[in-house]
Amino acid sequence: MTVASELAWFALRTLPQREAMVRKHLIYRGFKAFTKTEKKFGRWTNGKRKEREAVAAPGYVFIGTTGNPWMEVHRCHMIRSVVSLEGRPVRLNPEALGAFLDLPDDNLPDYFRFFRGSPFEIGDMVRIDAPAFEGFELRVKDIQRHEAVFDLVMFNSVSTEVRFPVAQCYKSEAA
Repeated sequence: MTVASELAWFALRTLPQREAMVRKHLIYRGFKAFTKTEKKFGRWTNGKRKEREAVAAPGYVFIGTTGNPWMEVHRCHMIRSVVSLEGRPVRLNPEALGAFLDLPDDNLPDYFRFFRGSPFEIGDMVRIDAPAFEGFELRVKDIQRHEAVFDLVMFNSVSTEVRFPVAQCYKSEAA
């Protein structure tokens, strides 16, 4: 739980109906980002109403960072501003934000289990944060030219060598 207290949480105002795009953009850039969602019933289809995910806090994305996110905020045209008080960004309480986002205790976000910035070495277990392999935990085979090299075995077949930028890899605390 000490890792979560190191993250500074802020609320960003976004363009209408662009919350998911901003969240994905910020995650791609290495930040922790969440949106408040809820289940709603949509249109009638074949006599049944389809359930869908909807944004419960329209126009807001919540970002957690250890560094300075403001240059990235200024670079993204879909972000309007940071929620602020008297011209200064308002820092959010992590516990209250977790309760607001309805994060269950048994399924805590990744920042409670993994941390960035800790160096990893060959042989360490690392979590991948690349979009196609998000959530995979692999053992580091080699590190070359700012890329971590892994052996990926899928469906109990031949292993394939995959490479990911070191910035997309987290050392696992459980390793």
